[in-house]
Amino acid sequence: MPASFLFALAATAAAATTPAANLPALDKDPTAMSQSEIRAFNQGRSVNDPDFIRCRHGEETGSLVHKSFICHTMSQWAAMERQGNQNARDTYEAMTSKSINQGN
Repeated sequence: MPASFLFALAATAAAATTPAANLPALDKDPTAMSQSEIRAFNQGRSVNDPDFIRCRHGEETGSLVHKSFICHTMSQWAAMERQGNQNARDTYEAMTSKSINQGN
């Protein structure tokens, strides 16, 4: 591809996105927002924006039919993932640091 095409493509993509300074801040909990409010809030935001709201389907334990939406910002999802990984590391270290019965 010619370099001029790539520069034009990059300039178009940069112009199409709204600067983060012009986007509204999150003023309520994403779990309390409706899907239309979330779509309106996310409009103009990049998926990589820490304030972008991502919703996932959650299955309810004990129900074959009922599913719920779980919505958080990308930064909240990342924090929960880090916390879960830290909990797993802590559990692993706690289990491996126990002395093993050498008597058998």
